[in-house]
Amino acid sequence: MRLIAVGTASVAEGLCLIHATVGPSALHAPLKRAENAGQSRPHELEERVAESAQPGGVAPQADGKTDETQAAKAPMWGPLLIGLLIALVMVTIMATTYISANHAVVAHNLPWGVTGSSPLTTEVQQSVSLDIHQYANQGDLENAANHAEIYGGFVPQTNTLIINVAASLWAPFVMPEAYLKAAEQQGVKLHVTPINLLPPEDPEGVVPGLALFVLLVAGYLGSTFAMQRTKMATAHRRVTALFGYSIVVALVVDLIAGPILGAYPDVGSNFWKLWPAFALICFAVALLAATLQSLIGPLGTLVTVIVVVFVGNPSTGGGNGVAYLPPFWQDIGVVLPPRNGLYLIRNILYFHGNSITQPLIVLGIYVLVGAALVIFFSWGNVLWWRGDERKGGKKPHETISPQEETGTAAIPPG
Repeated sequence: MRLIAVGTASVAEGLCLIHATVGPSALHAPLKRAENAGQSRPHELEERVAESAQPGGVAPQADGKTDETQAAKAPMWGPLLIGLLIALVMVTIMATTYISANHAVVAHNLPWGVTGSSPLTTEVQQSVSLDIHQYANQGDLENAANHAEIYGGFVPQTNTLIINVAASLWAPFVMPEAYLKAAEQQGVKLHVTPINLLPPEDPEGVVPGLALFVLLVAGYLGSTFAMQRTKMATAHRRVTALFGYSIVVALVVDLIAGPILGAYPDVGSNFWKLWPAFALICFAVALLAATLQSLIGPLGTLVTVIVVVFVGNPSTGGGNGVAYLPPFWQDIGVVLPPRNGLYLIRNILYFHGNSITQPLIVLGIYVLVGAALVIFFSWGNVLWWRGDERKGGKKPHETISPQEETGTAAIPPG
């Protein structure tokens, strides 16, 4: 008891000393804060318990982890499987189209000119599928070759073999070999005359395909990113914006391929011919993407990639030429932008601008129809199946997210 009394007296003396030194307000302030904190704890605890009871609240678990943490770690099997299924479908389509179009480099009705019948041509037809075009003389035959109508031809009057080099990388090897073999069997001396030679700037004729590659990507990427930034695929000024974008893209690609790298011949004259051609290709693909995105939202980007990359690009025939594609691919590519774009670029560069009417018409149709549809979809609530958020409609459920759409758009045309 004495110890307690002494301790109590010491504490009392200490408090008196503090009271006398710092004053009563400094002494009562921390005591009051402690009192208020003690009063607030029960209410604060009740609020936290109530908050955790709400549907969106986060309740602590026995192990100290919250439901939110556990939910983040839990596998989202539904979206995961759907995403992988979309990837599997796209891989299946791409494998089917590219392999079926290019697995066998065999001619199917290869356009071939002759100026009369010959046992050599008859012998060659036993191993090569030819689509024979008759011409009056060698001049007419070469003129057809200059218009990219035939891959070459044979003049039996002089035993001259005409090879249209720029039309195909494969035919200049296959056709001379076939004719030389037939001529050797029949003891005939053969003369080979190559025309439309590829320039030193592009000895393998790959520049048209490379330029097309860039323009296809630029077209649907431009429309895709424009939609993501504005949250809509159509607007009153969307066509104008994509047109300006296509002009700039075409100028950049033309400057790089021509004046900067010198990848094609006669830059001084071809530059001004290629600029509008590049712009037309990019604009046609951009409007195709914008139209599909207007109709079905971000899924339109995926459909555009399938149409332009997985189907359109294999149908161009590449450097070998359309004649070395199976019949299905020969037929379907006529109406798609990639083949017409390739022909437009190639014929400007290596065929003196001949035979570009059909590519211009097809690409022009894509531009006119695409522009009309994009403008139409921008007026009023015509896309009733998608809803219209601007008019208070419910936001439609998108099959793919903007992130997935960007990843889809980044697929190169191969």
